[in-house]
Amino acid sequence: MRNELSPSPFRRTQTSTSSQRVLRRRNFRTKFAILALGFCSMGFTPLFAEKPESAFDVFRNVQPNDDAAVANASRAARELSKRSDLKTIEVLQAMRGSSLIGKNWLSGIANATQRKNPASKVELEAFLKDTTQDPEARYTVFRWLTEGDADSRNRWLDSMLSDPSLELRYEAVAKALEPKELPVDQLKNLLDVARQPEQVVELIARLDKLGVKVNQSEHFGFLSSWKFIGPFDNTGSKSYDKAYPVEADWVSNKLADSYQGRPGEVKWIAEKSEDAEGAVDLAKLYNNEKGCIVYGVTEIEVPSNVKCELRVGCINAQKVWVNGELVIGNEVYHTGMQVDQYIAPIELKAGTNRILIKVCQNEQKEAWAQRYIFQARICDSTGKAIAYKVKP
Repeated sequence: MRNELSPSPFRRTQTSTSSQRVLRRRNFRTKFAILALGFCSMGFTPLFAEKPESAFDVFRNVQPNDDAAVANASRAARELSKRSDLKTIEVLQAMRGSSLIGKNWLSGIANATQRKNPASKVELEAFLKDTTQDPEARYTVFRWLTEGDADSRNRWLDSMLSDPSLELRYEAVAKALEPKELPVDQLKNLLDVARQPEQVVELIARLDKLGVKVNQSEHFGFLSSWKFIGPFDNTGSKSYDKAYPVEADWVSNKLADSYQGRPGEVKWIAEKSEDAEGAVDLAKLYNNEKGCIVYGVTEIEVPSNVKCELRVGCINAQKVWVNGELVIGNEVYHTGMQVDQYIAPIELKAGTNRILIKVCQNEQKEAWAQRYIFQARICDSTGKAIAYKVKP
């Protein structure tokens, strides 16, 4: 199992800033809007002649690697763009529950429809207030309503500090952070609602200057206490899918004190990361070993069952299991690392939960290929750390 997951909107190194992300997204949506308008001049045989609802269904499960579904979605987009009875609000509503690529298509159609047959301000405001609608659709409407109107923008943002749309919440927190000096209580409140890592780091720094200490790693929910064993052989990068005995023993909860590694007998090493972003430097721990694999294990306790997310950043190939289930796997080396690079929904059970990570290093000798590092955290779907205890 290998997850081809898109990086989250949260930034670390080698990623774009939030403003650049928004700009790229706007440009992307503009291209879709132009594409949708271009469809109007193209001839085709209608697939969905009666109601637009049947066309919207096409966008729910379409994926980039499904050529037939993409072709069908393309035809649906052409038909929707030609309809004179299409309403902006119904296109925006269709974004809820659609796939990522489906949302992009619908976003472009919504922009095109809004220019041809605009929804009223009352309709748009009602849609923006409805927090059950798709977050990206609501952010689109926010831009429509506030473009060139600073007063309107500020009024909306004042009520959006806890908005389920992370883009709207980001904008609201950014506005609240504009004053260079804010009281401690206000900074604490903002820290509680902020989710974008850069904003969180800024808030922690501001609080620190006022004498309030916040453990950044704990605030994000980074897993910092691990036990590692290795190195095992990965010569030629051929052992990503090789299951060393550690894997089976971990599943059966019968880990041995030592295993046969590449240099001979290897034993577990306890390591606690002191890094503010929970990063564990395996190159330092294993003397910059190349062409190898290291396993790490940790156990956490939660008071009750909880649906949450495991979020991993890693510059090396990796696999991660939670309670025996493989939830993340990416055979990728040295393409960059960022907070929340790979995200997997998980469900922790009341009591002890066991996590195993397999981190693979290749044999590249370039200076930029020497990093052997990862970070992992557990949080809710908005990025807020969940409460857990590390089992001794």
